[in-house]
Amino acid sequence: MSETTDSFDGEVQGPPPLSDEMLARIPARRGVALLSTGEDRPIQLLPAADMRSRVRNRILRPDEQTRRNMPDLGRITGKVAWKLTDGHFETDLRFFELARRLWPDEYAEMLAWKPPWFVHVDPSADIPHFVRTRQAPTGFGRYLGPFPNARAAERFCDILRDGFYLCRDWQVLRDAPNGDPCAYGQMGRCLGACHGRVSMVEYRQAVAKAAEFATGGRREHLDELRRRMREASDKLRFERAAGYKARLDRLAELDGPDYRHVAPLEEFRFVLVQPCTARKAKVFLADPGDVAYLGKLAYPPPTRRLEDMLPCMLAASPGRRPPDTAGWWRMGLVSRYLFSGPRRGGLILRLTEDLSANDLGEAIAASADALGLKEPG
Repeated sequence: MSETTDSFDGEVQGPPPLSDEMLARIPARRGVALLSTGEDRPIQLLPAADMRSRVRNRILRPDEQTRRNMPDLGRITGKVAWKLTDGHFETDLRFFELARRLWPDEYAEMLAWKPPWFVHVDPSADIPHFVRTRQAPTGFGRYLGPFPNARAAERFCDILRDGFYLCRDWQVLRDAPNGDPCAYGQMGRCLGACHGRVSMVEYRQAVAKAAEFATGGRREHLDELRRRMREASDKLRFERAAGYKARLDRLAELDGPDYRHVAPLEEFRFVLVQPCTARKAKVFLADPGDVAYLGKLAYPPPTRRLEDMLPCMLAASPGRRPPDTAGWWRMGLVSRYLFSGPRRGGLILRLTEDLSANDLGEAIAASADALGLKEPG
């Protein structure tokens, strides 16, 4: 097999147009097919549930291609190579890796998904603030996510601003402590760093506290708000008590489904169980910037097999440096499936030190119907 297509499982080659006999050798299975010229110049990469049908339609229907203002690929396609896959996730992953290899400068434009949505904050910055982003990490500050969309990420920032009385327009902090109070400052609904009610040192501490709260350290702050609410109520300061109640209700929104996967970037570690037949599933490990295939599992999974697999997962520690551009796109792919239904996204579990083989086996059993897995016999 040629250097261009040595990552594929098979190929057919002949003078254009390829005959029906040659096209019949393409598997009628899920996978990724590459159309190339006879000189190995790649033309198009096609993900498909049925590669044979997809390739036939792409190169043997010149009339439809003309109507869509597309070139007649049948006249120039001299080779079709294919990579077999199982399931939507693996198909997208193989498409990504092949496209990145064949078109290193243009592959991002070919993808059906986007980079992941995260929220960035650097409490030590001159003017710290929470902001949604799709840009690859720079290494400074903290990245929290992923989120299903931009709206959820922006709402996450708004909840933290309301819950911790942070500035809604961080640009005005450039004038701190000599700025003018905004409407929220006049109502006492922000810390007022812009006009010196608190110092910028205290404000950065508040932002750091909000970031810690967002990553799971919630109990202490919630208990403090509840205590202040009770004290205000006991002193008949009902308006103040209502303010604390409103903050508690606002922060409770972080328990919603859009935020179920939010964690620091370094904790972006998931086990993905993707069905490949009614009796077997494939297991992948996603780290910050990387996705690795770990092997197949029979259903129901033998406990010994799970016990052998988990140490390998935990030992695969992610790198300390932020993911590169390609790694950021891989994280976008994993995030896409995190927020998909189980029939498309499969079973996805966050990988933690306390995840046991028994936990993983029970999760697979509980998701068997949704994954289409069946016991033998």
